[in-house]
Parts: sequence; C-alpha cells; structure tokens
Amino acid sequence: MGTDRKIMRISTYEIILPLIGTDGKEIEGKTLLVNGLYSALDVVDTEVAEKLKNGEFEGIPFALRERLMVRGHITRKDEDGELADARLLGRIWKKLIGHYSTTPVILPTYDCNFRCPYCFERHRLTRGQEWLGHEMKPEMVDAVFAALQKQRDKGYKISGISFYGGEPFLKENKDTVRNICEHAKAMGLSFSGITNGYDLDSYIDILEEFDFDQLQITVDGVGEQNDCRRLHRDGVPTYERILQNVALVLDHGVDVNLRVNVNGQNIGGIKALIDDLEAHGLHEASREEAARVKKEAEEAKKNGKPNPRRKGLFNYYFKAVSEDSSSPTKVTEQQVLDAIIAAGIPEMEAIGKQSQYTLPLKELSAIMEKKEYPKFSPAYCGSEEGMICIAPDGTLFSCWDLVAKEEDAVGFTDAEAGRFLFNFIKAKWRTRTADLMEQCRTCPYIFICRGGCASEANHTHGSLFREYCGETREIFAFVAPRVIGQKWEETKEDELSVSLTGPILRLTEKERDILMTSTSQKEIFEIIKKTGLFLPEENAE
Repeated sequence: MGTDRKIMRISTYEIILPLIGTDGKEIEGKTLLVNGLYSALDVVDTEVAEKLKNGEFEGIPFALRERLMVRGHITRKDEDGELADARLLGRIWKKLIGHYSTTPVILPTYDCNFRCPYCFERHRLTRGQEWLGHEMKPEMVDAVFAALQKQRDKGYKISGISFYGGEPFLKENKDTVRNICEHAKAMGLSFSGITNGYDLDSYIDILEEFDFDQLQITVDGVGEQNDCRRLHRDGVPTYERILQNVALVLDHGVDVNLRVNVNGQNIGGIKALIDDLEAHGLHEASREEAARVKKEAEEAKKNGKPNPRRKGLFNYYFKAVSEDSSSPTKVTEQQVLDAIIAAGIPEMEAIGKQSQYTLPLKELSAIMEKKEYPKFSPAYCGSEEGMICIAPDGTLFSCWDLVAKEEDAVGFTDAEAGRFLFNFIKAKWRTRTADLMEQCRTCPYIFICRGGCASEANHTHGSLFREYCGETREIFAFVAPRVIGQKWEETKEDELSVSLTGPILRLTEKERDILMTSTSQKEIFEIIKKTGLFLPEENAE
C-alpha cells in the first residue's frame, strides 16, 4: 500500500483553481479544489487553499482538515499508495465496464463522393478507385453479425451499431446498407451514423424503417466556403443540398448533430454560418425539450413500446481541425471557442458548442448531480475499450482514425467460421490506459485527460502508446471554475461531488488483493457491490 501514517501531505492528484461566478469574475475569497483521482470537487476559503498548497495543515481548522482528508485532498498515503488506488480503480473499470462492451462501427465501403482536403483518410485515395469501390459483400455481412452474436453470447454488451466510411450512405450502396440494417435489427440493435449528408435523400425509407437515432453531418461554412472544403469529387456545390437533407431527416424523426471543422480558412465565418442555419429553419432544441424527448424515449423503452414519432432534435458544434503546428491554417481549440463567443454566443452556451470544452462540461455536470459515483474510466475513448471498426473486407481496427491502415489492424473476420480473430495489437490497446502509462499514472488529470487521443499521440510522438495532453489542462482550467462556480452560487454547497475515497476505504487488504489479481468478473463484482460503488448489475456474469 505504501502508507506512512506519520506524514500528511497534499494529494499527488490535486488541482487548485479559482472559482468563477455567473458574472464571469472570480468569486472573491473562494477557491476550487479538484482531485483528479477521486473526483472530489470542493470549495474552500482561499486562505485555506494557500495553506494546503504550502503544506501548513496545522493552520487548517480541525474539522475542515478531517473533511479534506476524507475527501482525498489531503492524504497520509505516499505517492505509491495513491498510485495503488489509481491502478485499482482502473482495473475495476476495465474488468466490469470497459472490457465487456463492444461498439461495432461498420464501413459498408471505403469509397466517398467527397474529397475534403483535411480528411485524415486521404491515404485511401492512393489505392485506386477499384479498391475504393468495393462494398461489404453479403457473405461478409453474414459473417460479421455471426461474430457479433458470438461476442454477445460470451457476455459482451452490444447495444447498437454506427455506420462509418468512406461515405457509408452513398446512394449506390443502398442494398448493402439495408442488408446490414436487417441483420442489426434482428439482434435488436440501435442505429446511428457519420455521414457527409449528400445522398441522404436516397435513404429516408431506411432511416425511418430502422428507426435511426441520430446522424452526425458536417458543414464548414456558408455556401462557397463550405463547397471548397466539403468538396464533391465532381466539383458540384454541396452546401445547400446538405442542409436540405438535414431538414429532411429531421422531419423524419432522426436527430442531427451538425459538426463544423474549423481552421484558419473558415474561423471567421462562424457567425455567418450560425445566422444562415437559423435562416434555413434549423433551430436548436432547448435543453428542456431535449430532456423531455429523452425521458419519453426511456419510458417507451421501459414499457416495451416504440419511440414516439417526433421531429428530430437539431444541434451544432465546432471542432478545430487536427493539423501540424507548423501549418499556417492551424488554430487551437481555445481560438475556436473565442470565435464562437465573438459570434455572439454567451460564454457558457459557447462552451457547450465547442466539442472539446463540452466533454468536461458534461462530466462535471453529471458528477455534481451526486446520483452515482463519478466515472473512473482510465480509457480516453472506445478505442481502448470495446470499439471495433469493421472494414468492407472484414479487417478489424480499434480506432476509426486508423481504418485502411493494415499495419494497424487488430484482427480480421473469419468469413467461414463467422467469428472475429484478434491479434496482439488488440491486446496492446488494452494497456493504453492512463492507470498503466508511465507518463499519465501520477498525473493530476489521470481520470480527466485519460492519456488523450492515441492517434494524436502517434502523430506527435510516433507511438500510439504515448500520452497526448493537447489542450486538456487549459480547457479544464477554463470550464471547471465556471460550471462549478455557477453550481456553488446556486447551492452554496462546499462538497459538490461524491468522492471515490469512500468505497476504496471500505475495502480490506484481502479484497484489494483479489480485485488486483482475480480473473473472475463475478468475484470482482461481488466485492465491489458491497462497497456501494455504483456498477450496473447487468455487467456481472
């Protein structure tokens, strides 16, 4: 355990930030404490925070000092003791949550009718049109879903599929898409997709028949600004047709998340795009409407009824294009946020429209609900957990940024046996988690950054198994003081989350040893259930 009962110190995972109110100014005399390991969010007087930073624990009132110890901000564990907690939490998550879910991402084809200049799949084009044009054959569709059923039979949770490409919804590939949908429906799976939206008018019957939940569609500006970035291979305009199809699928009950990829070429066009979306009648759903629709869907599912037919919900968001730091068009996520605010969007609303700022906003908001213990996944995304990107020929990838790069394949689909066969690279992805990576496991942002994007790490360091910090610290330092500050002003509560120290303290040494060594999911679950740590029972064998 590495515990020294004689030494009191500030946690290795402590983050100390100002607290910012609804007026956008620092709240005088108050400071925010965030523990990145135990997810404890606490507000203290600024003078207490200073004593904490300086190790002057005797100067902190006894009751408050004891509370901060129980919460995890002050500890008697040495660095190894806290690291043991980090590894314990990471292993619990991977064994009971991450390891037993599979998210299938299916590529009907690698082909695409767009030639976007910033596309990270540009390498596909060097393979020639004959290779690009191959669709997933019917026998491969059969094999893929036979393999998915085998995964489910082993206890893996599979709830839905997502279409990806290339462009998954090319009008010439409709029969293949329908075949995939029929197989997925037979397994009771939900549907979503990432598409450029150009041919969606040819798919309305499929979207409606198979009750698609949502689509991600991209535009990059108004009119010509979009057309030269979301570039059709035939050189025809794309903007108006995409927006027409957005309106069409919304009318047929499919939610649309409109993504805007931003760099130096179009960052000045954000306000014009927002205004033009409004002019096209594309209005964002209010938070209350979205909550109502979600509740109705949950009640329908609980009662075994189909979702009530409705108009789809629309929202849009912005994301900086991933470019080399030397690129003259590169912009940061902060610059994108600043541009959204400059377009007239209020600061907190703008945070919800910048994809990288939205992530901590949502997680912190959920934590402050105190309805369950905070999420303690050590994995940055599904790539390190259960996502499988299935290429048209059945080749398997863990990350959609790496599709069509055979050297990064994690396996293939055995068409005759109807099963997935994974290689050693798949196992290596399981170790790309923040609790195991040397650069991340003692970082205060261990369960906030979670090691960052593997694809970006590979681009930066030449290895998928390195950290990628990006702008994580700057983004968190912007979002956390504001969203927590507003909650504190509303409630005046100094403890704004449930701390993970509670269930950890309830474990005996023997139980900790079992959790770190057992290969039985059931045995692990039985121990965790007694601690009160929230984990859905359906994840147990």
